[in-house]
Amino acid sequence: MKSILRRTFLKKTSKAGVAFLLGAWTFPGLISAKKHKPICKVKKELYVAYPKPGMAPITSVSYVGLGMNREEIRSFMQSSDWSESAQRRISENNGRSWSDWMPVPKQTQTLGQFTQSGGASQTGSGPFDPVSGRLVKPVFQRIFEGVPQVALKEIWKGNRFFWDHGFYQLSADNGKTWGEAFQLKYEEGADFNPADWGNREFLWRNEMYIGNAVALKNGSVIICATVPVPYKDAEDMKYPSIFPNNYREGCVAGAMCFVGRWNKTKLNYDWERSNSVFLQRQVSSRGLVELDLSELKNGNLMLIMRGSNAGLDIAKTPGRKWFSVSHDGGHTWSEVKDMRYDTGEQFYSPATIHKTIRSSKTGKLCWIGNINNVPPNGNSPRYPLQIVEVDENGPSFMKNTVTVIDDRDPEKDSEFLQLSNFSLLEDRETKNMEIYLTRLGENGGGADIWTANSYKYTLFF
Repeated sequence: MKSILRRTFLKKTSKAGVAFLLGAWTFPGLISAKKHKPICKVKKELYVAYPKPGMAPITSVSYVGLGMNREEIRSFMQSSDWSESAQRRISENNGRSWSDWMPVPKQTQTLGQFTQSGGASQTGSGPFDPVSGRLVKPVFQRIFEGVPQVALKEIWKGNRFFWDHGFYQLSADNGKTWGEAFQLKYEEGADFNPADWGNREFLWRNEMYIGNAVALKNGSVIICATVPVPYKDAEDMKYPSIFPNNYREGCVAGAMCFVGRWNKTKLNYDWERSNSVFLQRQVSSRGLVELDLSELKNGNLMLIMRGSNAGLDIAKTPGRKWFSVSHDGGHTWSEVKDMRYDTGEQFYSPATIHKTIRSSKTGKLCWIGNINNVPPNGNSPRYPLQIVEVDENGPSFMKNTVTVIDDRDPEKDSEFLQLSNFSLLEDRETKNMEIYLTRLGENGGGADIWTANSYKYTLFF
């Protein structure tokens, strides 16, 4: 039965594997075909087939440093937010040829009853800062108490058995090697002790879900993060507060930035904290997470953030993407508002990952993520996946440029399809963009959600 299922599925995907999606799809009743200006053409192809039912290949491809060195990391997922058997390979010629696969040094290590996921590593990359001559890589670390898979389920019952922290690493040799991890802090608290992972003065202080880093034109480096922000309101406390809004009692999960200036004497950065911004629980039950930071042409900075209406009345609190702007290099941020089209219209978006990227071919800043035709309920639905040009003066999304990258086919895909959690890069030779995405849920929900293939999407501009 397993082989029959697999042959049937691959037969379905082989037709789509080489199909060109012309990027001219429109949303019924939302976008006029006459005014629609698709940004690009899209080629979708099968990249990695699942090795067996219930085991989804997860692929991440990125450049390491400057030049044409690529790194691909592949793992297999069988449960939410938990991957196994990570392998890595390197290309020194922009993907024309690759090294053999090498096991990634295990980042899930144990010390007594604690397990560490993430943390300092010799993989990955970050933006190049010409002032310091270093690459700056944000580092996410999660410490579990007990079995990680159990802790990831218990959090939805309000039980905390893991803690998140943010660090950064520097590389002075274009990503060949990475130095020690330095912790980012917004309050007093113990440092991470490699010999004592369970120190409560560390675990419960300076918690954050780290975002991306940007080397700014003004010579500074900025890193964004989700952090607990003090906020207590009797009426607002009546609304659901779902992780990470419950990072800390009396707080909601808001956003903060760390602005760094290179210190030549100590060969490291001096950091300043920005103000924090947040949403009330009645607007986002999970606060502001998965932040994406970008620099606009006018010198302003923009944070686009994921909220969530999980547990709320979705008719009264539709799912949105949220944004804030800084006019002073990231030190102060404006009040959080919902992102809109340049027409002033609102749109629906679920609680999903999203990314901005500037095309070096067109010079335009683009956003890639999910925009729904119907009001989302928390994380779902996670389709279609679109790209849209950002009006940097707004900021806003230019409605007539919304272009579908992929969507659910009702005849082939289950209603549990997820077109999210992707890796993104721009090919440094062709200037086309590449997306690597595993279509989780394409074969069903429950255990079948992991019976899914990894795909490559090439966006031609």
